[in-house]
Amino acid sequence: MATKPTLLAMAAVLAILGCEDEPEEPEVIRPVRYVMVEGSDSATQRTFSGVAKSGQESRLSFQVSGQVLSVPINVGDTVKKGDTIARMDPADYALQLQNAQASAAQSRAQERNAKATYERTRALYENQNASRQDLDADRTAYESGRAGLESANQTIRLRQNQLGYTHLKAPEAGTIATVDIEVNEYVQAGELVATLLAGDQIEVSVSVPASVIRSIEKGAEARARFDSLDKKTFSGKVTEVGVASVGGATTFPVTLRLTEGQDQVRSGMSADVTFIFASTKEGPKYALPISAVGEDREGRFVFMLQSEGDGLGTVHRSPVEVGEILSDGIEILAGVKPGDLVVTAGVSRIYDGLQVRVPAHAGSEPENVAEDQATGAEADVTP
Repeated sequence: MATKPTLLAMAAVLAILGCEDEPEEPEVIRPVRYVMVEGSDSATQRTFSGVAKSGQESRLSFQVSGQVLSVPINVGDTVKKGDTIARMDPADYALQLQNAQASAAQSRAQERNAKATYERTRALYENQNASRQDLDADRTAYESGRAGLESANQTIRLRQNQLGYTHLKAPEAGTIATVDIEVNEYVQAGELVATLLAGDQIEVSVSVPASVIRSIEKGAEARARFDSLDKKTFSGKVTEVGVASVGGATTFPVTLRLTEGQDQVRSGMSADVTFIFASTKEGPKYALPISAVGEDREGRFVFMLQSEGDGLGTVHRSPVEVGEILSDGIEILAGVKPGDLVVTAGVSRIYDGLQVRVPAHAGSEPENVAEDQATGAEADVTP
């Protein structure tokens, strides 16, 4: 009977023999997806979100405070110049006008009496029957009465204007966009009553970053796409370019006036505005998919693909300098040149010097591309 040490020795020998019989698995050469770098001599495009608005938007309000009596308009109504927008209770302002008129009548009587007294005193003074002191006193009283009458007349004009302000009228023809008050509501002077859209011109307001605002000029052409209109695109021209940021933001306002589609676009619609910039030496020259750029402690990089024939190739790490996120990818300022082959998938799973399988056509999507392409893993790059 074999001893326990003998059995253990035999088991170890069999394990070694079994390991020697197992064939080694061949290393899997994975395919990669790649693109060829092309020069960007054409114009560069940048797209920003914006909102359409009427070319002339009037925010109507009363110039006096009071209780609303009537609002004969509704949202969407078309009004003419002079049409009633809202009426306010005029009773208090009518009483104030009557009081001003009564005060003016009293001032007029006082001025007339002071004038007559001054004329009599002047006649007596000319006949040496009144002193110079009496003449000066009566003349001062007359001038004071005349000034009081003028002040009373100005008060009447003020009260008349205030009474007229209780009737809010449309300053010009247009369409009512909002109605912000209701009957019997007490409103303050300057409080928004309604919004009137006047004119046929439609504009789109957008906010652009400081790095782009210097490239936008008044009169430049641009395009606005409206998803709510089945993604229709209309042309326009830049009419206003902000010279300062608004509200402490880091963006600058730009206004685009549409030259077509006025009958389809309505105020408040969202739009994607695309500006076209001429190519410059300082501008972006190349654009790559965001998934092509990786980042680690040493900085941003891409993997260049060097073809070796027979459907094989080797990837090599190459540092790059990136710019901003563009509509067609991320701009590459340095590190690549036209004709370079850059890996666009699986950057996090490959390494410098790795041999890979090269698909027949650039941009193709072979199966099992660097494994993590199937899982959707991509590098997170923020310029």
